[in-house]
Formats: sequence, structure tokens, C-alpha cells
Amino acid sequence: MKRTGDQVRARRIPPGEALGDVERLRREVYFHEQGQQRDKSELIADGLDGSGTVIAVDSGVQAVASLRLHDFSAPTVQVEYGQLFQIDRFASAWPLERVVVGTRLAVQSDRRDKQVVDCLLEATYRYAQEQGIRFGVVACDPALHTLFEYYGFREYLPPAILADGSAVLRMVLVTDDGPHLHRCGSPLQYLILDPTAGATARAWLMRTFKLAD
Repeated sequence: MKRTGDQVRARRIPPGEALGDVERLRREVYFHEQGQQRDKSELIADGLDGSGTVIAVDSGVQAVASLRLHDFSAPTVQVEYGQLFQIDRFASAWPLERVVVGTRLAVQSDRRDKQVVDCLLEATYRYAQEQGIRFGVVACDPALHTLFEYYGFREYLPPAILADGSAVLRMVLVTDDGPHLHRCGSPLQYLILDPTAGATARAWLMRTFKLAD
């Protein structure tokens, strides 16, 4: 629920800029809450932070949500995530600058409300539109499937098993896919700018990955 008098705002942290309070947020979510056992330094900040754009949502002076974005034009991103998302199939028809992966999602435990998540996803969507991105992919924890589906993501490949044995859902959002965003009731449907381009990208996705409508 929205807190009375509380305001949140989104900002972008460009590649190479210090993460600031986002590091504290990641630490709280990944270690204090989730108790992940991987090398802590790798989860808080890694080599990809220097080349990714981070969308952060602030409440007051504190970051309460963040998501890191990379397009697939960089070889390091292709190596890290290309096989998982079958990026070679996208590359056969689309410039890899048009495909972005979202990673390092973190939302403060007491701020997992619609106001904060809407702000984060809407800011991410606007960034994608400005950059000419047509597809956004995520490796989604099964527990978050309903949340991502609500915003307009869909599974386009079977679930994958990661090296640590955990399962993730491979989901994609097509920018400006009007019919699908309307059908989901997605808060992003009101931000559509180019439904023709969205329809072209959606038709390619459905055909290439043999998805049912």
C-alpha cells in the first residue's frame, strides 16, 4: 500500500558511476534477507557494474529498489548471459543493441509495494524506449513469475537450471507490444509509443520461439 506522504522517485546510474546506496540495498537483500552463500563482493558489485545502467528508486535519501541493465552488444554480456537466453537467435534478426538483460534486482523487504515496483518498472521501460530496445529478458525466480507476468513479461523458453542447481524462468518483455500489455492489464500499457514496431517484434518472437498467443 502507498504510504501517506511518502514519495518515491527513479533515477539512473550511468555506466562507471559509483553505485552508492544501491550497494547497501543489495547487501541487505542478498545476504541479510536471502542468506546467499556466493562471494559477497561479487553480488554487491562485479565487473559488469562498470558497463551497465542501474535504475534505482529512492525514498528520501535511501535506495529502496534497483535493477541493472545491459544490452547484448558487449562481448562480456554475451559470454555471461548469451547462452542462457539463446541470444544467437535474436542476433540472427536484430542488432544486439536492441536486446537488454535485467539483472541484480533488489527491492527492500518493507518496500515491496505497488508504488515502488511500478516506479522501478516504469523507469526501466522508459529507458528501454529511449534506447530503442525492443526486447527485455530476465532470469526470473519462479516465486516472482506472477509479478513479472503482470507487467507484461512472458516465458519464451523452458525453465533453465543454473550451475548452483536453482531453476529460473526465462522471460521476455516486448517493448510497445500493445495487445499483450493490454491483455495483462500491465501498468506499462499507458507508456506505449510505437505499437507498429512492437507488433513487428512480437510477431518475430512468437514465430521464432513457436509461442502460442
